[in-house]
Amino acid sequence: MSEDSALSRAKAVALRALAARPRTEAWIRARLGRAELAEVAEEVIAWLRGLGYVDDAAFARARARALLAPGRVGPRAAERRLVASGIAPDRARAAVRAALDEAAGEGGRDAEAALCRALAERRARGVDLAALEPRARARLARFLLGRGFAGPVVARVLGMWSDAEG
Repeated sequence: MSEDSALSRAKAVALRALAARPRTEAWIRARLGRAELAEVAEEVIAWLRGLGYVDDAAFARARARALLAPGRVGPRAAERRLVASGIAPDRARAAVRAALDEAAGEGGRDAEAALCRALAERRARGVDLAALEPRARARLARFLLGRGFAGPVVARVLGMWSDAEG
């Protein structure tokens, strides 16, 4: 296959992928590698960047906001998902921090606690969090920890302890 035809085929593969939804540079590289077009991947990514079709920073910010919507996941899980999608760890951390700061501007000082409370209340299905049985509270705590919320935040939201106690 000539280099021109490989390049045009790689551009077509990348554009088809981007037509479905935004993608990261790492995802595009991997996709082109699977299509045996890795040799032109950097050129295609530079072309896509020039067109504004691929922007990892914008992708990370938008994805972090979506993941941190009330009732979704916590900051640690959002960061892990961003890194898994090909965003650099420092860029993922910054995007999550910016999304939390944005949420804090809307809902007060402690955005992580507000997000955790929203998910806990949704998961408890109308039962008052303070009225939960110890086993149900422990199960909910494990769920929230698995969703990426910090232990102290989960404990405070579920009334297991408060900042004044420790």
